[in-house]
Amino acid sequence: MKLDAVVKRAWRGIADAKRIATRSGSARSALASLGTPSRGEAAAWLHATSKHHDDYRAAHPVAAGRVAVVCVSSRPHLVDAVVANVAAQTEVQPTDLDVVYVANYDVADPNDIDEVGLHGRFGQFANFRLIVPAAGTSLGHALNSAMAATDARFVAKFDDDDLYGPHHLADSLRAHGYAGAGVVGKHTYYAHLAERDETVLRFPGHEFSYSSTLAGGTLVIDRDRVGDQQFDDLSLGEDRAFLATCHRRGISTFSADRFNFTQIRSTHNTWQPGHDAFMVGTQPADAGGPEHRIDR
Repeated sequence: MKLDAVVKRAWRGIADAKRIATRSGSARSALASLGTPSRGEAAAWLHATSKHHDDYRAAHPVAAGRVAVVCVSSRPHLVDAVVANVAAQTEVQPTDLDVVYVANYDVADPNDIDEVGLHGRFGQFANFRLIVPAAGTSLGHALNSAMAATDARFVAKFDDDDLYGPHHLADSLRAHGYAGAGVVGKHTYYAHLAERDETVLRFPGHEFSYSSTLAGGTLVIDRDRVGDQQFDDLSLGEDRAFLATCHRRGISTFSADRFNFTQIRSTHNTWQPGHDAFMVGTQPADAGGPEHRIDR
């Protein structure tokens, strides 16, 4: 093994040890409420985490605190999908919800954006803020602007082209209640390949565990723990960089359940890995069994 690879592995090990040593929560109670399934038995794990998910919810209340959903979008044709995803969320009181939409559209003059129309689209949310940044603003910078527009304790990052089930936000806040993590998201999650009309489960077995890898569209940040940490001024990889900064600071990140989120993969995604690379380790999820009932 080359020296640089050894050094990188050592640094990752130090970061992981620090992250684990400084976390203030535990996943033990979550696993107990699921019947303490074994991760080593893939089929049994999927069955148990599905069968006992209502028991898990009953055992773990939604963490208290104001929450903001932030979405940075460069695609105006998806604004109604964003509204529908936020409106579908349950167990979070409207008075405790901020919605921040950043119209980071690819236009020569941001003044041409129909701000009145956007306010109308989001009119059902009492605490709505619209941000229209300068042309060419990076995704990371736009996310920082969105976070600065709310004083909510929890900030949930919604992507405009993914699907969020009705319990996505509440279940993320449940995990925040016991995990003591700076960021909760999903390492294990569903993905729909639009061109093939195929749904798969990515990275199975990484639920209810501390993880350095979380899908960018699922991040729910606890600012009581991460403080004023910001996203890097990037338009690709800004989410991974944010998590890496958390780990360097000794702040843990936690992977919750696999349900209530579907990443939509198409030719329009910013991140375009090859199909074979994307499918490594996936499981088919089109069979319709209860263990893959996503919006549960």
